Amino acid sequence: MNGRWLAAILAMAVSNGALADPVKILFVGNSYTHGRYTPALNYNAGPGDAVGSTLVHDLLCPSLPCTGAEGVAPVVPTNANTPGSTLLAKLAYLQANASHDYSEVGPFGGVAGIFLQFTKEAGLDYDVSLIAVSSATLKGYSNNTGSEAGDLPLIESAQYSQVILQDQTFEPLPTSITVNGQSVPTRGNPTSFLNGVTALINGIDAADLAAHLPYATITLAQTPPLGSYGYLSSNPAEPIFGTSTQAQQGGNPAYAPYLGDADPMGAMAGDLHNAYESVAATYLAAHPGKSEVNVALDGDAWVTAMNWGVAQRNPFLTQEPFFQLDLWDSNPLLACCTVPVGYHPSVYGDYLNALMLFGQITGINPIWLVEEYLPSLPGHRTAADALGINPLTATSLAFVAEQTLIAGAPVARPPLVVCWSERWAECRK
Repeated sequence: MNGRWLAAILAMAVSNGALADPVKILFVGNSYTHGRYTPALNYNAGPGDAVGSTLVHDLLCPSLPCTGAEGVAPVVPTNANTPGSTLLAKLAYLQANASHDYSEVGPFGGVAGIFLQFTKEAGLDYDVSLIAVSSATLKGYSNNTGSEAGDLPLIESAQYSQVILQDQTFEPLPTSITVNGQSVPTRGNPTSFLNGVTALINGIDAADLAAHLPYATITLAQTPPLGSYGYLSSNPAEPIFGTSTQAQQGGNPAYAPYLGDADPMGAMAGDLHNAYESVAATYLAAHPGKSEVNVALDGDAWVTAMNWGVAQRNPFLTQEPFFQLDLWDSNPLLACCTVPVGYHPSVYGDYLNALMLFGQITGINPIWLVEEYLPSLPGHRTAADALGINPLTATSLAFVAEQTLIAGAPVARPPLVVCWSERWAECRK
């Protein structure tokens, strides 16, 4: 992979011209893919019938206005418009009055929208489409039932040369783990994960074969760990509240399985890493000559950020560490009432995930998206600017992504300071 990176970077240095035909790419996933909150949720988003490649084609919003699940006008809960004298009372009200819940209104952009902007910043021509249903699993898409019903024909299409598949966060986990010598259930269903991936890739390959086209390259996007799966909260401003929590499941440890582990976020990310890599290897071994399948280690980059002190490990601390990012969401009113805070990515988490996908898919070092390395390209770092991410933070996250991509795993310590001023190939000497 590293050789492919270097070739891509050298080619880019020679010419920043766009490709003759756009690279057509499809993102398939859930709320982690479409982004749970603004500004990422609708960033660079367009309906499915949007003309050209300047916006993400949200295929579940065929035209404006969106209808169905995406078409409900949102009531964004705030302290001012949510009844209740305390935060817990407000959360209880939201849980009892679903119509007042924050709703996600399409068209969606999310991580796909950020990725699209990165390709523009790099002078590439990508045509990005998106299929993302909140809480969807890859097995659900392959079954073509429930909330994912009707989406399978859109996925099993011969239109795309690249397809990204992202499962629900806990689905790939082992069914149980060992924490402090005790076996703990996880809500994981690795068999379902493998079957969903296999069925979708087989369907995509069959469509490509029927159309006499090369098989699409498949990228499995490893989700990051969940703060609420490894920590309790004594912070009254960020209570762990929601139906997908240990507290509201009668203390069921499966809703916080890594609680008590010496490094809960590292342990969960490690289990996700192994699950995604194992499924990719299993598919390739069973289907030689079919689609290339690789893994974007998004979750590993989160652990690198934590190891370096760029991001905090525990999102529920009363006093947050100075100058450390919260890669998770932190507004309990928005998170309510199916998941707690510390579950979905914040704008920083979405940005880091998109950096990892950009590096894995294009073969171009994410450092090139930092202003210092792109002085000649107009509109560089526009994704960070649009999302409210300052240049220092964008630079830090780009280095985190770079080093994780090089290592293929979380990095324990940041590289020497001298390397930070050089391009990635120099750092590796």
